[in-house]
Amino acid sequence: MVNLLEKIENNRAKNGSVLIFTILLLATMLLLSSYFISFSLTGSRMSESQIYAAKSYYLAETGIQEAIFKLKNDDDWRNAFETMPTIDDPTCSSWSISPYKRNQALFENGSYEVGIENLGCAKAEITSTSTIIFSSGKIAQRVVKTKVFKAIGNPVSDFNIFTGGSSENIYIKSTDPLNIYNGSLFSNNNINIKYWSKVNVDNKALAGNQINISSYSELNAITCSSDICEPGCATSTECPPAEVSMPPLDFDFYLQAAESSDCSFLRIDGKTNCLFTLEEFEKLMWQNYPELSLPEDVVTYIRGDINIRAGQILTVNGVLIAERDINMGEDYCWTSSEYPFLRCGSSRVMVNRPGLPEENKSAGILARRKITTGSWLGFEDKAMDIDGLIYAGDEIKISSVGAFIEIHGGIASRKFRLSSMWNGIDIYLDPDVIIDTFRDPEYSPVITIDHWEEEY
Repeated sequence: MVNLLEKIENNRAKNGSVLIFTILLLATMLLLSSYFISFSLTGSRMSESQIYAAKSYYLAETGIQEAIFKLKNDDDWRNAFETMPTIDDPTCSSWSISPYKRNQALFENGSYEVGIENLGCAKAEITSTSTIIFSSGKIAQRVVKTKVFKAIGNPVSDFNIFTGGSSENIYIKSTDPLNIYNGSLFSNNNINIKYWSKVNVDNKALAGNQINISSYSELNAITCSSDICEPGCATSTECPPAEVSMPPLDFDFYLQAAESSDCSFLRIDGKTNCLFTLEEFEKLMWQNYPELSLPEDVVTYIRGDINIRAGQILTVNGVLIAERDINMGEDYCWTSSEYPFLRCGSSRVMVNRPGLPEENKSAGILARRKITTGSWLGFEDKAMDIDGLIYAGDEIKISSVGAFIEIHGGIASRKFRLSSMWNGIDIYLDPDVIIDTFRDPEYSPVITIDHWEEEY
């Protein structure tokens, strides 16, 4: 009986231990199951969050890409973005583009809002904020910002001498030396260097057709044309260069500027502006012989030709424009009905750019048709000392000048001829004065991304 009771007690103890172990096992399994379920749900939520994060990023990026597209192709956006600097607003602070929002973009529950901040002339920061609403009502957002700009320039501003005629040339004959500093030569057709000429170019000589050099002449430059392609001209736009047309010069702007400029202290005819007829300007030079200095920071516009001759020393402190031709040093003598009736001698022309470089002032000698020189241009050691642009809508012909020529700026015309220049000519490229004098700079067609950042 005692043994039976002991066996029963032992069985009860064993059964109790099994029960406790079973309960502990079940509790452990339940805990593990809860953990795995929680882990799976967390992973699912994380996966969903990653999916929505990726979607929100691409949605915000879509807003950036649409804004860049509109800056290139939407007339309202492009015209605002490409606002040109002016004297009154040199930083282009006036332009603005309204923000906009696009719903159901890419996804039914997605949207983005795009804002454009004006940072200057053809400079902006684009901010795109995307929003995606989860099925649970939660929101995923991403902010993408990028700074973009367009470069401003002018196709002429890279070249000391530029000819834009489709079938015209740069022709250099009997010239030693022609020195091109800090820039290049460009002809849409041929560059011809003949008869004991020496041309030194710091950069490149670019020709849309051919570069022809006679056996007694010399060209020291990287040459790029259809018949000569040196290692420095390995790109498709330089060998041969892409055709570049002659950019227009805004003569109407300068006409209006001359009408509002003040030349009253020079005139004795009762007029005050700087708009002269051919006869009025001839009389002005005769009465201010031998040295005529035009007022600083004005535009002097001549309706007709300009003839600088017979010992006249002309200083232009800004812009001098001829509605037709400019002739310098072609006549040694000059007769007039006014005393002393006859004057003779060699002439000189100087151009000064007014103001400080950062003031973007125009300067130069500009002709709608032709600019020509003769053998009587050259007084003492210099014939021309130009800080500005020399421009002719048709032809520039510099020939047989009797003294040294120095130009800080550039030369632009449909065709260009340089001959019998044994005293030398130095041309230092100044792209700023070229751009400022053309008054119609162009923005690059390419929008450059300057900076890109993301925010959650």
